Amino acid sequence: MLSKNIEYRGSVWGFWGTFLWGIVILITFLMGQILPLIAYMIVEGTSLSFESFNSLAATASTDVFLLFLSSVGGMLLVVPVAFGIAKLKRGSLLKDYFALNGFKWKTLGFWLLIFIVLQIATSFLIEALGAKDIPNFMLNLEYPTRMHKILLLIAVMVAAPVVEEVVFRGFLLKGFANSFMGMHGAVLVTSALWAVIHMQYEIVYLIAIFVIGLVFAYARLLSNSLFIPMIMHSLMNFLATMGLFYEKGVF
Repeated sequence: MLSKNIEYRGSVWGFWGTFLWGIVILITFLMGQILPLIAYMIVEGTSLSFESFNSLAATASTDVFLLFLSSVGGMLLVVPVAFGIAKLKRGSLLKDYFALNGFKWKTLGFWLLIFIVLQIATSFLIEALGAKDIPNFMLNLEYPTRMHKILLLIAVMVAAPVVEEVVFRGFLLKGFANSFMGMHGAVLVTSALWAVIHMQYEIVYLIAIFVIGLVFAYARLLSNSLFIPMIMHSLMNFLATMGLFYEKGVF
């Protein structure tokens, strides 16, 4: 059963602390994506200007190598920052703050079963709403070599799940749930925020992402392990990428 707030032995940032520090973390996430692109421009000898950066950023939406740089850069910068901000709260316990706890295999099996049901349900939802099986954002990705495919898998199976789960089902969910919002309010808000950062997708997929966020959040709460939604997230992205490879005929 879920209580009103997450049971926690250490100190947690309250609503305003979580909200304001959350903005800092999201800005850091943005900077983590931008800085690798700037470094790439310097290495390539491209002039550093607003116009040239905008052009490269537009290319990054289709170029898997640039997507990889942005994703990994975001992970390497954001995760330490999120952990550091949590530790700034006197009396906080990092392991408990982010639910960095192990899990039983039967617990993982249960949530993987839920994941399968979720995948089927969201597929029916997407089809019912008349959307393509693969979103346009993914169809536009270019990966001309085997190495590009590997980099894409690293970006979507490692970097994206780690950073997004640490931020949304880790830092934000913990802080908001231990405020006046309570667990269920925190689940709704963090799932909505998670959907918002995926604005590159069509509205139908944003609805599906919100629903998936709800399930991931409750998986984190009921299992008391951030690794459960992280594994589900990674598996979801893997299946989506395999679907992309199949759709474009480039296995």
